Amino acid sequence: MDTPPDGLGPTVDIALLADAVQAVRGKLFVLGGGWDTLWVRQFPARHPSLAIGIRLRVPVSWHSENLLLAVELQDADGKGVLPRALSHDIKLPSNPPQSPTASDYGLIRSFTFNNLQFTGEGAYSFVISVDGEPVSRLRFTVRQRPENRSESQ
Repeated sequence: MDTPPDGLGPTVDIALLADAVQAVRGKLFVLGGGWDTLWVRQFPARHPSLAIGIRLRVPVSWHSENLLLAVELQDADGKGVLPRALSHDIKLPSNPPQSPTASDYGLIRSFTFNNLQFTGEGAYSFVISVDGEPVSRLRFTVRQRPENRSESQ
């Protein structure tokens, strides 16, 4: 990562879990977002789709032509759950937005994960990296939904 003079590179401004996210023209379109617990009926559980919406803040002083944004799903022990991280190789604007008060600009991206399998209850996290360096961690828990029991009297 090419570090700017102020010592800071891109940072995660927003990261959220959702049922679906689209990143279009600088906006995140979110459906069922902001949760931190995935409830399932039984284990092993296969979740049809979940998504992550991310907004990065990139310093105007960060001089690089490309940026590799990656997301890796890890279990509570830090072990990768998927064969590889999902990533976007982003070509940065050659002339980022400038104003007398601008110190950075935003980049919007989304990642969708289909048919994730979870073997048991526990803590998980999506590690968000820029150019191979972790910059944020989005934590969530997978739990089994309690059975509805009717009390007989």
